[in-house]
Amino acid sequence: MRKLNEKIMKTTSSLLVMLTIASFSVNAQQAFHAEPTLQTTTFFEGNSTTVNRMPFAPAKSTVGTRFLFSDWVKATVVDNSGGSVSQGLFNFDKVGQNLYMQLPDTNAVLHIDKRQVKSVTLTDGTVTYVLKKIPELDTNNFYNALVEGDKYSLYRHTKTTFVPSDYTSNGIVTTGNLYDEYKDEIAYYVIFPNGSAHETSLKKKSVKSLFGAEKTKVDNFFKAFSGEAFDEKMLSLLVEQLNQ
Repeated sequence: MRKLNEKIMKTTSSLLVMLTIASFSVNAQQAFHAEPTLQTTTFFEGNSTTVNRMPFAPAKSTVGTRFLFSDWVKATVVDNSGGSVSQGLFNFDKVGQNLYMQLPDTNAVLHIDKRQVKSVTLTDGTVTYVLKKIPELDTNNFYNALVEGDKYSLYRHTKTTFVPSDYTSNGIVTTGNLYDEYKDEIAYYVIFPNGSAHETSLKKKSVKSLFGAEKTKVDNFFKAFSGEAFDEKMLSLLVEQLNQ
């Protein structure tokens, strides 16, 4: 235990206050009574210290996933005071909006206190997520920064809920699904220059209403891309142009 504690202190430095040994029974998930718990595989290190490794792959019959990545990835975590840590590997639990860390050269898993986290940038080398606490929004959640500018900033929030199998059959009529599912609900938010937060969607009518004060620029944008589907990429491009 002494060696593990020394490694924790060395790795976390100024962010030591952010870390607690993972309990794997996140309070935010208790409302989902049918949801499988975060079971772990036990490993043993020096001095008979028991540590745990987080499993990321759901059951084969499960649709979707509770984690942002399918394995540990690199990350930089910034706390409320501006201190940062990037040693170790990380993954993000979308259900509980929790960040987990695996210490370097060990199977020890730590649960980072999200109340102390200002932002975290996670990447697997191909995909990068910049997750931030946004004061104008719910600070219990993290928001993926898509565009940040002097005028407008665009963020995406992924709300993931566990939907258990509800299949029933009386021999004649069948209803429901045979599989469990982690269901993602995506919402977009724009922060205006005055600090106000506004939810929007990927519908042109909604966007035009939101940016009523920028009517000419918005209309010209949609004319220029009239043949394109309006998706997240196009919404981000629009916000970038409105910041110019």
